[in-house]
Amino acid sequence: MATITLLQKRSTILGIAGILVIVLTIVFWQYTQDDVFITYTYSRNIAQGVGFVFNPGEYVQGTTTPLWALTMAGVYMLTPDLLHAGNFLCGLLLIVSCVLAYLLLRRYLSRLAILAATVLLATSPLNYASFGMETLLYCAILFAAFWLWSVERRVYAMLTAAALTWTRADGVVLGGTLCLIALLDDTPFSRRLLTAIKLGLVYVVGIAPWFLFAWAYFGAPLPNTFGAKQEFLQGIKFLADGVDRWRTFFGSNPISVLAVVFIPIGMWQAWKRAALRPLAAWALLYALGYTALNVTNFWYYTPLVNALILLAVIGAEAIMRFLVRQYSRMWVAAGLITLVLAVIMNVDRALQLSPPPPRMNTYRLAGEWIAEHTPRDSTLLLADLGIVGYYAQRHAIDSFGLIVPDMFFKTPEYATLKYKPDYILATQYFLWRYTTEEWFNSLYQPIVQFSTEGDAEFSPMTLYRRRGELMPPATVLEGTYLPLTFALNFNGGEVVPAECYVLLEADEALIEVTQPFLNGRYPAPNALENEVLFEQVILPLPVEPGRYRWRVAAPMEIEGTVEVLPITAAQGYFPVGTEWEDFASLNGVTLLEDETWSGGSLDILLEWRGIEEVDHDYTVFVHLLNANGELVAQHDGMPERPTSNWKAGERVIDEHEIILPPELPAGEYSLRVGWYDWQT
Repeated sequence: MATITLLQKRSTILGIAGILVIVLTIVFWQYTQDDVFITYTYSRNIAQGVGFVFNPGEYVQGTTTPLWALTMAGVYMLTPDLLHAGNFLCGLLLIVSCVLAYLLLRRYLSRLAILAATVLLATSPLNYASFGMETLLYCAILFAAFWLWSVERRVYAMLTAAALTWTRADGVVLGGTLCLIALLDDTPFSRRLLTAIKLGLVYVVGIAPWFLFAWAYFGAPLPNTFGAKQEFLQGIKFLADGVDRWRTFFGSNPISVLAVVFIPIGMWQAWKRAALRPLAAWALLYALGYTALNVTNFWYYTPLVNALILLAVIGAEAIMRFLVRQYSRMWVAAGLITLVLAVIMNVDRALQLSPPPPRMNTYRLAGEWIAEHTPRDSTLLLADLGIVGYYAQRHAIDSFGLIVPDMFFKTPEYATLKYKPDYILATQYFLWRYTTEEWFNSLYQPIVQFSTEGDAEFSPMTLYRRRGELMPPATVLEGTYLPLTFALNFNGGEVVPAECYVLLEADEALIEVTQPFLNGRYPAPNALENEVLFEQVILPLPVEPGRYRWRVAAPMEIEGTVEVLPITAAQGYFPVGTEWEDFASLNGVTLLEDETWSGGSLDILLEWRGIEEVDHDYTVFVHLLNANGELVAQHDGMPERPTSNWKAGERVIDEHEIILPPELPAGEYSLRVGWYDWQT
């Protein structure tokens, strides 16, 4: 009897739920997901007066949640620590959801059932995995609308549905649900119709300010992410992946399997009560809507699961009342034991999920390094946009097209070919396998790597820099190359050219290069839409210093001049003067990079002069040694022209690129250069 008496107190039920939320919020204090910081970037830019943008000056709606972005913009004015402020707000909003669930159910369920609903909400691992997202704000507003409808505050419920749509566009499901239920009322049809129309107008008035603003500001009412994430009517992946989500978040809780029986009965019981009909109808329509959209990110399941928790509790109590007719101490004790076990298993699973994925730390390391070491006007290609984009504060291009409307093929390879960004951050994820291919390495060089212990799937992450400028340079060093980049405009359906033809001239054609257009990697034979593609041809320069003409002959006609400078003019040139008596001398060494980092590369030009002609094709080695004389990295290879072709007195420029180990310590290193006969 003491237990039953204790449960009569509202403060006991809400106090237990509140304590659980507070404890788990502390556990998840450092937790985050990458997508969280996409919205936080918008929030920071709003707060700083840059605008509702991710990249300054680019008016693209790349966040799905304007209300959460505006909320966090206000928070940013109080503290720039959006990670912890956002997690604190999410914990607070979860408590609000528990209170609203109590208010919604208190007239229809026993105190034990209400306790079950609130503590299961308070311990759902899916809620905490959604921390930092707009999801907990969404759930609180959703439950507020359900409660307002249950107490006959229908106009306020519709305005709350409008606020839900400001939180995320799928709030339209709730607006439609409430209008539909108004049409199914027990009053005469004309009255029902008039009520539904009035409520619909209230909803439209509530959502109109944002959508009109978005249309004027972004040029489209819906976020760009809508097209990037959904595959409309392409299957039932939402339902199929829902089973996988259950395994991830609740699979260790066998009691949750009972929900399969409880939920349908709970939906029927809720539908029989006019005040609870929106709960049942919304859950069904939301699931159908996302099944049609075919969107499966886990945070889109969170509001649905929270509603299903309430329906499962309603169904469980209906079964108990049918079987038992009245509560007894035994049934109360059995119910409490079952509930305690379910809560313990929920908490245990939440604790397992509380450490943020290791790659989140790697992303932050990369973003902060990029912010410190790259030019402010650089362009940066990413797959996961959020954390790196937030901390790097560079002009971001994301390969999934969340903030890039003309990303017609959602792959980083296509983005590389199309935009030729200044920097690319590639992970070990399978999407980046093309970075090992020859064409990519002719255009980009690694400059630094980042890794976090335990992040085997994504680390090490490699930052690449484009080797050549987008504008043809006026001067280049002898022995290097001339990067020629040009933009081509295509209309949708236009045939993509097969190849490019470039030549270097003095009095006559000296060097000719023919290569497949976009390295033969454009994903279709015709341009999918109207778009601009940047093609880059790397023209080698094994020529003497002087002025030369270059010409792109196909697929367009452009030309210009370039001054080839002697290697001795390079800032990183060091004279050497070491001889190998049998055939050559090393006159000098040029370090093309004035800075280099672990995981990056060291570009070296060696200036040779032939002494005697030889009939051997020797291999040159360039070794990097630490302070103890130990070999830490190297590059071996034959010169571009085999040594058997060298003439006495001839100068030869030989380029080598040493890839540095990812964990190479900072310090002083030396270079050792030599030759060997690979056959002996």
